[in-house]
Formats: sequence, structure tokens, C-alpha cells
Amino acid sequence: LYFILKFNFEKLFGLIYCSAPFFILTNFRVDENYQEYLFYIFFFVILTDVFSYFSGKILKGKKIIPSISAGKTFSGTIGGILIPCILSVFMFIGTVNIYLVIFTSILFSVVVQLGDLLESFFKRLCNVKDSSNLIPGHGGILDRLDGLFLLVIVIFILKILNFDFFFIM
Repeated sequence: LYFILKFNFEKLFGLIYCSAPFFILTNFRVDENYQEYLFYIFFFVILTDVFSYFSGKILKGKKIIPSISAGKTFSGTIGGILIPCILSVFMFIGTVNIYLVIFTSILFSVVVQLGDLLESFFKRLCNVKDSSNLIPGHGGILDRLDGLFLLVIVIFILKILNFDFFFIM
């Protein structure tokens, strides 16, 4: 009865959202392509975050959703999509279907940025600016993992649906 009266959907969703990627990554360990999955998850998360940041800082521009993430700009979003896509195309040109590489690269980069926005939204719901002070000025540990969380979940769902990942040959 106490649980039902104190039930908070947002907290339950946040708990599942933050813990599910770790269970999924543990599940991936039994897959023969575990290293490829792990490499490309980190590849897209790091490249998308880095190039979103730099293109947003250099090109500036209109903010996407300032009430959720004050620093996200349209130019940063486009840079965070284009650069990982271009690098993926160069890495796999001539070896696999290039349209699949482009589609998957764009999808992964968009998912990483949506994960960033989702985590920022959760922090706003809790009236928290930084999720920790372990990395001062960087929003905390969750800001380093936010895109990774959602990308791991999406890749897991795609794997269940037998999606043809371009990086697994």
C-alpha cells in the first residue's frame, strides 16, 4: 500500500533508464561481435558529443530547446550528425552498402543527441544543474554517459529486430 501511495513514475522510469544499459552491455558480452558493438557505441557517443560541442561553439546559432539544454544549438546538432557520418563513410567505403552506413550513422548520432536532451530533461525535472561534481563544469558523470545510455538501448532493440549493422561483417 505504501508503494502504491508513494509511486512516482518519473523516478521509476529514471531508475530503469539509468540501469538498463548496464544490463544490456552485460548481455552483449556473450555475443561474438561484442567488441564491434562496444567500439561503435563509444565511437558514435564520443564523436557526436565532441563535434556537437565544437561546431556549436564555433558556428554558434539558434538554441534548440533552451529550457531543457541551454547550450544545444542547431549548428552543434548538425555538426554532431555530419562528422560521425562522414568518418563512418570513409571507414567503410567500398566494403558495405554505403546507404546503410549513412542511415545508421545519422540514426546513431541523432539517438546520442536525444539521449543528451533526455538526461538534461530529467535533471530539470529534479531541479539539478549538475548530476555530480566529480568533473567540475561538465554537468557530472551522467553528462558523459547520457548519449551512451539511449544508444545502447536503441542498438539492443535493433539487435532484437535483426537489424543489419554495417560494422559487423
